[in-house]
Amino acid sequence: MFRPLSSAFFATKRIARGLPPERESRLARLGSGFGLPSDGVAKLKPLAAQHRSSNQLSRGAICPLSFNDAKGISMIRTNPFFAMVTLCVLPFTFVLTSDSHAEWTSFRGGGSSHGTASLPTNWSEDSGIAWQRELDGYGQSAPIVHEDAVYTTSVKGSMSESCLVQCHDLATGALRWTYVKESTHGHPSNYMNARAAPTPVVDDEGVYAFFETGDLVAVDLQGKLLWARDVSKSTGKFDNSHGVGASLAQNATHLFLNLEHGGPSFLTAIEKRTGKSSWTVDRESSKSWSSPIVAEVNGVEQLIVSSGGSVTGYDASNGDLLWSLDGLEGNSVPSPTLAGNLLLIGARLPEFAGDGDVRSNCCLDLSRIENGQPHVAWRADKAICEYASPVVASGHAYFLNKANVLHCLDVESGEIIYRQRIDGDCWATPIVSDGKLYFFCKNGQCHVIAAGPEFRKLASNWLWDQDTPPTPETYQEFSGEPGGSHGHGGQHGGGEKASPVSGGPGGGMAARIKAGDQNGDGVLEGDEIPEMFRGMIGRIDTNSDGKLDEQEIDAMAKSFAERRKNSAASSRDPIVYGVAASGEQIIVRTGTRLFVIGD
Repeated sequence: MFRPLSSAFFATKRIARGLPPERESRLARLGSGFGLPSDGVAKLKPLAAQHRSSNQLSRGAICPLSFNDAKGISMIRTNPFFAMVTLCVLPFTFVLTSDSHAEWTSFRGGGSSHGTASLPTNWSEDSGIAWQRELDGYGQSAPIVHEDAVYTTSVKGSMSESCLVQCHDLATGALRWTYVKESTHGHPSNYMNARAAPTPVVDDEGVYAFFETGDLVAVDLQGKLLWARDVSKSTGKFDNSHGVGASLAQNATHLFLNLEHGGPSFLTAIEKRTGKSSWTVDRESSKSWSSPIVAEVNGVEQLIVSSGGSVTGYDASNGDLLWSLDGLEGNSVPSPTLAGNLLLIGARLPEFAGDGDVRSNCCLDLSRIENGQPHVAWRADKAICEYASPVVASGHAYFLNKANVLHCLDVESGEIIYRQRIDGDCWATPIVSDGKLYFFCKNGQCHVIAAGPEFRKLASNWLWDQDTPPTPETYQEFSGEPGGSHGHGGQHGGGEKASPVSGGPGGGMAARIKAGDQNGDGVLEGDEIPEMFRGMIGRIDTNSDGKLDEQEIDAMAKSFAERRKNSAASSRDPIVYGVAASGEQIIVRTGTRLFVIGD
């Protein structure tokens, strides 16, 4: 039995009490939510997520029946005993997923990125958008949803002097409250660094948020502080290039934080009630931004981490190592995705990766773990990830690479079904819902793709007019230069030029490579070729002679420089950083603004 977890299966106490009348009508309209969706994974849709309890009364809450109309919902409402039997006693058949209707309580909806209702297919800047609101500060975390509220995190100040948690009414967009924590340690706030990038989690008791300043806070659902903790006391100053990005995971009682950087690194379980660590295990020091997931595997609640060249499963109750797979590359940003007994691992292709590194994008069969190592069901030949994690829909796995090429693979065999380029860069992981995939691009465009073996684009929608994008009303961007700041003059336009970096673009790189020409013949071969380039020679040796001549080196350096040109401008808001699904609505977050699509 495999299932992603958060807190959706803690529902039986509220079910037994009966549902409030205002929610019965809401559930009745979505009665089909109890059916088997097109991706073949059964979900107990609205009930468990709408009516959670922090008391885990039914740890094995599995639904063996399919309710396709309001009658099934009414039966559960009017007969609490039937509800308890349905959720707890009958034979295990279908999986109860983590974040269901009106609930998206953590990053990627618990790790699967699946919505459970029919989401809007068409909208524009002039229609179909319920509301949009400016946020206080700047943030790159995804929004989360609990009941009738949406929560976001942000930072303010050139050194992230303030950490913010905000709560907005999901129906109207009205601001309910803002909690402000003065940061324990300053951290640069500019386009070169992550800003409030870790996505928070929420449950019945509160919102839990981690910031790059080292601050971990718990706030109740009225915006009052429960506890605060400085995580950096155990790590020292974070050494992670562009900052911290790993999001929290959760189960009923604990938060899970995987913090990997150039200094002391660890994975820890933190009590939600007190903020104290229950257990901590060391991790290899590496620069990683991927997030862990919580899943039940073979009856054991596990914490799964993909980063630093390995994928590892830990016992969530005590941190014991259960299994591990090593030998991966580039799995520092995409997070793992569970689909039944299969675990999809996404990996980026590093700038100077070897030709075989693409095979770090793979699929593990967690039903076959031998000698502490999971069986590799398949490895990708061409499909890779960049920022977005892989998703699964209708028996197919989807990987989106840096060149915006979407790879559709058979999830069981890894066979490539199709490859299709889509317009626009996507940093957010797509949402899967009702046989459709929603790819939100940085520039506010969304491509709605039909799940299945044939590429079919159902719609392309825009959140804003590209000629007049929404600019921050109050937020002032900081450039990253000493004393510098700038405004937002348009969609990813203008701004400073990227600062040269060591080993960076242009002649500097080419000159350093050519310096390895020991015999001065203008050609590099054998040991003259820098080690970091030997694995990728098949992609830069255009005449296939096994050597690198001056033209090939210059072409590579030029390509490198072009990819970094205007990096500051390409990081200018508005940028879509994260998305969530709640019932029949989509919540989209840019650095400074929140959008809700659908009524």
